[in-house]
This record gives sequence, structure tokens and C-alpha cells, in this order.
Amino acid sequence: MANARLFDEPSRVRGRSARATALLSFGLVANLAGQMTFAATLPEVAADWALDASQSGWVGGIYFAGYAMAVPFLASATDRMDGRWLYVGSALLGAAASFAFAAFAHGFVVALVLRFLGGIGHMPGLNLLMDRIDRSYQARAAGIYTSSYAAGSAGSFLIAGLVDEAFGWRATFIAAGIGPLLSICSLALLPAASVDRKSDHPRPPYQALLRNRALIAYVAAFAGNTWEVFAVRVWFVAYLAWTLDLPGNHITLPSLGLVAGVASLLGVPVSMSMAEVASRYGRRPVVISICLVSVATCLALAASAGGSIWIVLPLLVFVQITSFADVGALAGGAVAAADPAQRGAALALYALFRVHDRLSRPGGSRDRARLVRGAVSVSGWRAGYLVIAIGSAVAAWAVWRAPESKSNIRVERGPDSRQLGPG
Repeated sequence: MANARLFDEPSRVRGRSARATALLSFGLVANLAGQMTFAATLPEVAADWALDASQSGWVGGIYFAGYAMAVPFLASATDRMDGRWLYVGSALLGAAASFAFAAFAHGFVVALVLRFLGGIGHMPGLNLLMDRIDRSYQARAAGIYTSSYAAGSAGSFLIAGLVDEAFGWRATFIAAGIGPLLSICSLALLPAASVDRKSDHPRPPYQALLRNRALIAYVAAFAGNTWEVFAVRVWFVAYLAWTLDLPGNHITLPSLGLVAGVASLLGVPVSMSMAEVASRYGRRPVVISICLVSVATCLALAASAGGSIWIVLPLLVFVQITSFADVGALAGGAVAAADPAQRGAALALYALFRVHDRLSRPGGSRDRARLVRGAVSVSGWRAGYLVIAIGSAVAAWAVWRAPESKSNIRVERGPDSRQLGPG
């Protein structure tokens, strides 16, 4: 009987890890239901309230400012207390902000405050997940969880579009408020944590984090990756529409927003697959290879600016995939590089760079387009995609420079196998 229990242990560990990964990935997707609601309903809201472009940009971007201000404190606090309470509190705040927007928002100031609170309500759950995952599966679970971010962002757009068309823009915020409540329900099914979060350190150990060269390398790589991912997504529709208007490029396509959404979702399974490949065969060569392919695709887009739609469209879809393909592997690298006792603070530092999302939204894109002489000309688009390519180039350089250490290792597939290898 003892031998039978020992034989079943790896299966139980795998099942526990898979359940925690599935539940918290669902929670992330549900919690992001309100992220793109304002962007999806912006034309109607701006018309109802007579918002100018600057005010619309502030309301659209303040969500990410709230997230950026809160995440260093909330995520690092999970090193010192049970992260479930923080998760529940943040989700309730996000739901309340969304419901209040539907019921009470009537102008710029109220909308600004409520969207800021909604951003605070987006609580990262990666450290909560790592506390429930066997060490041999942590890189894989981190890849799946972070790759789910794209599904949540795209799902937010999709839900908002469907509800808005059927019931109006205020109903979209009601629908978005349900998402965080669903994410709370997933916590009730989570397995118990395998670590005790009762650190005696009153403050996040940021000096120690900055001395962790492997972690900082992956933070820098994620910053470059985020620069590229969101710039590619924001410019997709504008570049495709411009190309379709050129002589000889008139073809029939579905809504360009739908084309962009489908293309971005294609990157999710690819990112999960690449995270798995990286965990088995080494993170450095996989990430660098993906980055180089993405850089090459951006260069091809720059070279083909003003050319045939049959060349540009496949390249645009492909760069949506390549730009996101290494997200899961990079998250696995950050998890592996972090000291387990400081992982919440490490992941807070890592997640903070998603605030570059705001820099890549329409206002930021317009500013960068002006810097490259306007994205309404061949030369402007060429310069734009050359700038985008810098993101993956930086990510490749940072991962190449990341030191190999015991904190950045690959654990073989099963919990019964403790062989260590580089990656």
C-alpha cells in the first residue's frame, strides 16, 4: 500500500498543479472583462458626454495608471500574507467600479475616478498560482497563466462589442463587472497553498531584487516584448486599412477589428506551446529564436510598406503571433530567476512593465507616428515598424545576457525527477 501511494503521488501533484493553473487562468480572463470596455464603447461615450480627444485618452489610459500604481504594493504584499484576501478585495473593487460606471458615470471627472479604481482592481494572481504549483511545473504554469492575458484582453473587447450592440454602452459595464465576481468564485476551488506567507520583512526587498541580474534581465526582456506586442496590436487596423486603400489592394474582408482580434488570439496557443518547449529544451535559445523571427517579420513589414495586400496581410497576422509567442517563456524565466521568498515582489516588478500597454494605445501611437513623420506615408510606416522591431531586439539581447544560475534552471518533467539543466 505504501508503494502504491508513492506511485500515485506524481499523479496527484500533476492534478493539483493543473487544477490551480486552470482556475487562476480562468480568473485572470474573467478579471480582465472590464479592461477594454471603455475603448470598445468610446465613440458612443465620447458623443454622449462631448469628450474631446484628450479627455478620452485620459479616461482610456487611467485604468493602466491605477494598475501600475497598485501592483507593486499588492503583488509584493503576497510575500507577507495570504494572497487570496488581496485577490478578493481587488476583484470586489474592480466589480464595484464597473457597476458604478454603468449606474453613475455622467462625465469626465467621475469616469476618470472610476476607471482608475477599476485599474487598481486588476490584481495579478501569478504568485498565488506559484504557491500552489510543484516546482517542476512552475515554468509551464507561468507560461499558461501569462498567455491567458491576451485571451482576457480580446474577450473584454468581444463581450463589450456584443453587449453594446444589443443593450447599449452602460450595459457593457454591468457585464464587465460580473467578470471579477466570477474570478472570486474560482478561488473557492483552489487547492491549499504549499507555502506559508508570513514573512517578517516589513518592506519589499527591492535592493535585493535589483541585485538579481537574471531577474532584471527578464524584466528588461519583458519591457521590450511589451513595447512590441501592444504597438503591433494598436497599429494593426490602421496599417491594414491604409494598405487596403492603396490602388490594386481592394479585397473583401470582415470587420478589421475582428481580423485583428482573431490574429491576436492566434498568439495564445503558440505562446503556451513555446513556454512548454522552453521549459524542456532551454529558455534562452527558444526566446532568442522567437525574438529574431519577430524582428525579421517587422523588417519585412517595413520593406513591404505600400506593397501588395497579399504580402502585407500574412505578415501582419504573423507578427501578431511572433510578438506574443515568447510571453509565456519570459514569464517562466522570471519565475525561475526569482528567490521564492521574494517572488511576490519580483513578479510585481515584472508585471509593472505591462503599463507600457498605455504607451502603445492610440494616443501614444499618434505621438510615435509623428516622430516618424506620420504613419500616412510609406516612409512613416517603414520607420514605424523599424521602431517596433527594437522591442524584440532588446528582449533577445537581455535574455542572451541573462546569467545562468541555480535560480534560473530547468527542472525535468516529473516531480519524481529532480535533474537540473540550463534554461
